[in-house]
Amino acid sequence: MFENLKADLARLSPSGTATPRTIVAGMLSQGFQAILVYRFFNWCHRKGIPGQPLRFFCERFIEITTGISIPACCAIGKGFRIHHFGGIIFHPSVEIGENCTLYQGVTIGDRGGSGRAARIGSNVLIGAGAKIIGEIAIGDGCVIGANTVVTKDMPAGTVAVGAPCRYRYPEGSTE
Repeated sequence: MFENLKADLARLSPSGTATPRTIVAGMLSQGFQAILVYRFFNWCHRKGIPGQPLRFFCERFIEITTGISIPACCAIGKGFRIHHFGGIIFHPSVEIGENCTLYQGVTIGDRGGSGRAARIGSNVLIGAGAKIIGEIAIGDGCVIGANTVVTKDMPAGTVAVGAPCRYRYPEGSTE
């Protein structure tokens, strides 16, 4: 848990290191506050430590004050950054790799009550207002533009833009 938090804090610093200044900035950042609560209760979840009813109240408090809902059973790699808070909703089955960045208004969910949610690779940037719907795979190094709706798999290095979504594949790709 602490290694993940240290990597999350380091993402707040231009130098990429967790300094006392970034710790203060992190404590003031609503996105980091939501990540902190997620990391603690995810650790409890993985260790089999019962967290209810405290978890319920802490998660609801974070949802009300920041507009961010990250269930404890999500799997999120280290170096996670929520760049701007508000309107971020995750399905409980979301999986996110390392060093990913989200902006405000991102929803990662299932297809309306059936199936699981997306598996997102490492070093992915998800723009403001993007929606990722269904049990799909987003490859490493992908960029999802603002207000893009993604409903199908994205190969590594792909850029997704628009609604409906159009993919721009990396140079030299055969797709």
